[in-house]
Parts: sequence; structure tokens; C-alpha cells
Amino acid sequence: MNFSKSKIFLICCLTFIAGIAIASFLPIQVAQHDLWWFGAMVVCGVAVVLFWRKTKTNEGGQTFVRLHWFLFLFGLFLFLGLWRYAIGLPTNTPDKIWHYNGQTVTVIGVVSNESDIRQKNQKLEIETYSVGTQDFASLQNVSGKILVTTNLYPRYNYGDELEIICKLQAPEKFSGFAYDRYLARYDVYSVCYYPKIIYCRDALQCVSTINGDWFYKKIFNYKNKLRGVMDYGLSEPEASLARAIILGDKKGIPDDLREKFSQAGISHIVAISGMHISILAVLIMSLLLGIGLPRKKAFWLASLFLLFYITLIGLPASAMRAGLMGFLVLWAMNLGRLNKLTNSLVLAAVVLLLINPKLLRDDIGFQLSFLAVLGIAYCYPILNGWFDKIKAPKMKGMRDIFNITIAAQIFTLPIIALNFSQISVISPISNLLVLWTLPILMIVSLVALALSLVFPNFAFMFFLPAWLLLKYIIIVVEWLTKLPYAYVEIDYLWWGWLVVYYGVVSWVVFRVRRGVRD
Repeated sequence: MNFSKSKIFLICCLTFIAGIAIASFLPIQVAQHDLWWFGAMVVCGVAVVLFWRKTKTNEGGQTFVRLHWFLFLFGLFLFLGLWRYAIGLPTNTPDKIWHYNGQTVTVIGVVSNESDIRQKNQKLEIETYSVGTQDFASLQNVSGKILVTTNLYPRYNYGDELEIICKLQAPEKFSGFAYDRYLARYDVYSVCYYPKIIYCRDALQCVSTINGDWFYKKIFNYKNKLRGVMDYGLSEPEASLARAIILGDKKGIPDDLREKFSQAGISHIVAISGMHISILAVLIMSLLLGIGLPRKKAFWLASLFLLFYITLIGLPASAMRAGLMGFLVLWAMNLGRLNKLTNSLVLAAVVLLLINPKLLRDDIGFQLSFLAVLGIAYCYPILNGWFDKIKAPKMKGMRDIFNITIAAQIFTLPIIALNFSQISVISPISNLLVLWTLPILMIVSLVALALSLVFPNFAFMFFLPAWLLLKYIIIVVEWLTKLPYAYVEIDYLWWGWLVVYYGVVSWVVFRVRRGVRD
């Protein structure tokens, strides 16, 4: 068998991802046998080394391998994926906080992430370091996270040390939503509702000096200041929409407006996801190239903008992953080889899954990120080639927005339908009418934020351009969602249909690209 080194690399990465996918669907009793997977991986690794001499590379760079060597290499990475997922599963031991689920406990911990402010309550991610129960004479050292739901006030901030008295519970599914798997991707296996909370400075049992990372404290404090500036300069619901688009605070958007955004197929603009960042990256890069900047300068300016933006919103894991997706797209556009992104994209997926293997099955943002970038990489050049036949230079900007939207949605449509039980029929139109505002809105909003920090009394004047754009987006969404058959409800979607859909799409893309090359 003859494969180039790049193809061997790609297949190894894909088999590793396949191993994680298989493990994520196995019964937990089977998946937890990490020693089995490690042993199988070692056996395959030894076989690969023993048969290494059976490979050779010709002058053209193609590597010839015997079938059994290739199968052992395949097995090595397959079992590596299975083993990586297995060791990421929780162990129920007394030094883990979830061991005490079902008991009323006293927990000492620190707020380890930014508070998630909702309309009626706030959610706190607590990193625990000691626990006490009726069976213990003193506090015992533990590790692990709990998710605490409490009242809106008083507000708690990152780094606050708290004593929490509550009944720990294991997360449970509700209304068909796998809430337990959703939290497991963050390594959260315990929840607590409306407990008694005491600041550690007021509690005798708190003796730890842990108070959070200084850098993150500064970022979150600055982000809170930006929220206040936006609330002062904008009225509702424009303020909550601006906080979602600029700062990633989508939880504050009214439920009815969030539902309309979903029905219009533009929910991605109010979520800091790979789909959002990738589309934004392409639009900014296209804008910079369109005004005449050299490709290299446009690449660096767009990259710096993404870095600044992700730092501004607090460097959450989802935004950092999204930033990686956006940077890969920018890098491919800088090289002028958008359709050669596959290996880099798959390698990025492998690195992220090595860090957290639960992302593959349980993180919708992860799935949409990679599928959107794949769609842009493979379908966007094809759509551009078709539209190049239309001689209309003045429509190039609108054409790019339309092509980017369609390309991303071709690959993400089934996942959206599977998880949200609806498909937006008017999505191409709504994206065409709205997406062009996104880069402009972000720029005028960031400028307004900077000026309002210096001259706070004139914030409403500085935010006027942003308010007009936000008002325009809301009007467009409300108008489009009133159209008949604007969206279609999907009661169920079989996994088999996903396989068929992506098989057909892959075959069509392959045939079209092959025809273009010929």
C-alpha cells in the first residue's frame, strides 16, 4: 500500500478521533477499563516498531507500507483514543467531591470561573478543597467542581472563597436534554441549589489562601466595567444583545428574542463559538483585502484583532477554541489555500481532544466549530467559483457573506436540527441581511466602549451607531420570523440520517472539486 506521509498523518489523527467517538458511546462499565485499552495500545505500538523496517519512501515522497504494519498503526491510534477517553472518566473515591452526592455537606471552595448571571439567578462554578459531613469530626480534603445555583444577589466574583452548606446532587437529564453529560465536559458531576453561602472572611472554618488567578481577576473586573458602560450607553433589549455579541454574555438576552434568533438561523452571532469566530475572521480578512491591504498585513491585523477580542471577553475555553478555529481559517486565507486546511484542522481537533475528550460527543459548540470551518474550507471555494461567472464587482461583499453562510450551514445543518429540533428556512436571507453588520458593529462598539471609559457622560452619543445597527438586526429578525414557514420543527432525527447526509455532501463536494481540477 502506498500513502504519502500527510495521508498517513491524517488517517492516524482520524482513527484517534474515531477511538474517542467509540468510547463515548460505550457503556461506562466498559469504557472505564482503561488498562485494557492501554495494553492493546502498547501491543500495537510494539508491532509497529517491529515492522518499521518493512516501510520505504520513494523519491516522490510516497511511503510504501505493508498492510499489517498499517493495521497495527491504525490500532495504535484507535486504542489511544479509547484509552484517553477512559482515563478522563470520574472515579468515585472519598477524595472527590461527587463521592458525597445525596448528602448535606459543608463545602469550602473558591469561585473558579466568571459568574453566570441569568435573568432570575446566578450560577457559580466552585473549585472545592475541603468538605465536611455529619460523619466527619473535621473537614476532609477533596478536589473537584460543583455548580451552585443561587439568588441574583449578593453577586459573587471570580476568586471569592466561600463556605457553602447544601445538599449535593448528581446532575440529571430533563426534557430530553442530557444535562449530566453537558456538565461532565467541564468535569462537573455535582450540583447544588440555593444553599446557605458565607464568605470565607466571615467563616471560622476557612483557612485557605487560595483566591484565584490575579490575571483573570483583572480581566473579569474590567469586563464587569465594560458591561456597566454598555448598560449606561444602550437601552434594552439592545444592551443585552450588544453584551452577547461583544462580551459573550448571551444569558441576559430575553427568552423570546433568543428564540426568534434561533428561528431566523442567526443564533451564531450571539454565541462566542467557532462558527461565529470563523465567519467573523473571514469577513474581517475579506474586508482588509478588499480595501487594498497586502495579504500578509491583512492576516496579521486580523489575527491581532482576534487575540484582542478573545482576551477582552475573558479567555473562556470556548472562545479560545473558537479563536484557534478562526486563526486556522486566517492562516489558510493568508496562504491562499483555504481548501488545504484539513490536516491542520484535524490536528487542532486531536490536540483539543487530548486535553478534554468529552468535547467530541457532548459539546455542541465543538461540533459546530469544526463543521463550520470544514464547510467554509470545502464549500466556500466551490460557491465562489460558481458566482465568479456573475460579472458584478459591486456585489462581491454580499456574495461573500452569502457564500460563507451557505458553506458553513451545509455542514452544520444536521447538528443544529438534531440538538435544537428546528431548521430555519429563512437562514440564508437573514444571514445576508444581518451578517454584513457584524464587523462594523464590533468596531463601532469597541470604539464606543473606549470613548465612554474616558467620557462616560457622553456614552449614549458614542453608542448611537451601535444602537442603530442593533435596532436594525432586531427589526429584521422580528420581521422575518413572522413570515409563513420561516422555520420547520423537527420532532426527531435519526443518527442514520446524519451518516447519509454527510455521505452525500462529501460525495458531491468530492465530485465537484474533482471536476474543477480536471
